Amino acid sequence: MSQFRQIEDKLFIGPQPSAQDLDEARQQGIKTVIDLRLPSETETSNRDLAQSCGLGYVNIPVDKESLLTSQIGELEAVMKEQAGPLLIHCATGARAALVLSLSEAKQKNWSREQTFEHARSLGYDLTTSPAFSDFVAQAIG
Repeated sequence: MSQFRQIEDKLFIGPQPSAQDLDEARQQGIKTVIDLRLPSETETSNRDLAQSCGLGYVNIPVDKESLLTSQIGELEAVMKEQAGPLLIHCATGARAALVLSLSEAKQKNWSREQTFEHARSLGYDLTTSPAFSDFVAQAIG
């Protein structure tokens, strides 16, 4: 679990977890895993992995080549509906930071720079990815 960052009382973010990470997450009180990876990105099912560790599981497939603003609202809805604490992940954590930062930006009426700064505070520099930078500009307006 050391590769995951606690960003709020009941919210953690990070890269693809291993079975050991998920077992430790459950022991630390995590209830639900929110996976932003495409199912085709992993050889084994993240759903099966999470459920075998006794965790709830939701998949919001975020394709970094085809980002959709609707996924921001989808993440918000899942976060409200699912039992927490929550662990949000993708392959590296960057997509998780992107969608989560845009959710915060939407709720708090942040500028692009505030959104980028929030992602940096999570450990991810979204400005290094042209696709992510363009998506922030599109989503923020």
